[in-house]
Amino acid sequence: MAHFLLVASAHIDRVWHLEGPLVPGGRQRHRRVERRYGGGGFHTGSVLLALGHRVTLATALSGDAEGRRHRAALAARGFGMAAVETVDQPTEPLEILLDPAGERTILLPTRPRRLTRPVAAGDADLVYLNVRDRPDCRDAPAARTVAQMPLDAAERRPAAVLVGSRADLKAPDAALRERARGVAGPDFRHLFLTAGPEPVAVISDGGADAVPVPPLPAGTDTTGAGDFFAAGLLDALAGGLPPAAAAAHAAAIAARVLADRRRYLDDRIAEGRQC
Repeated sequence: MAHFLLVASAHIDRVWHLEGPLVPGGRQRHRRVERRYGGGGFHTGSVLLALGHRVTLATALSGDAEGRRHRAALAARGFGMAAVETVDQPTEPLEILLDPAGERTILLPTRPRRLTRPVAAGDADLVYLNVRDRPDCRDAPAARTVAQMPLDAAERRPAAVLVGSRADLKAPDAALRERARGVAGPDFRHLFLTAGPEPVAVISDGGADAVPVPPLPAGTDTTGAGDFFAAGLLDALAGGLPPAAAAAHAAAIAARVLADRRRYLDDRIAEGRQC
């Protein structure tokens, strides 16, 4: 069992299950609306907990009644809560528009909750950074840090491993390698780049490997797919797997969770609360 520190979000999702795809200027009906727990910290951490690891979550939660229920639910699931901050902002759900093909559109809150205090790595075996405007994470050597590749090329995230998506990072592999090296610093080793159903690219100084991913059934809800991949990658890296094998393991974990997300997440919020 490894100990992971996740500096990442935890929030409430309000998922609108649409009857058809979004089209410019069109009108759309929805079949149902559900509320569930979400966020990179929740998704990645829940899978790591299901895999038997210890997880400390560093995130910001609201101090209102919904935020207190949220905190209690995370603690009951097994998250270490010592690094969770309470902020003076109301709980605002993240709106997710999900079409029948499983594609989702996310509407971000106008005022996202952010950590305001430095985070101590403590005895964590690996630190995972998945937040914008990264807070100071003290005592976290870059060699044991995994970070999401920031969209802002000027942002620096000292790390050995970066994770990103082709949908966000549209550039040739050579250019992405140079950008990753500038973002991560001298300890940079690998950039893992997902691309939906296409192979995962493992980009390093030695070149790039393409690792196939398992196929998913049509209409699979892909919300959180990148977070599930990150959980599998952290699990693989903690176990000492080499890069290509780690990518294959992470893709297999993501596919397994997407096929049975209730088993791994149990993310539903009790009915009867106000949406």
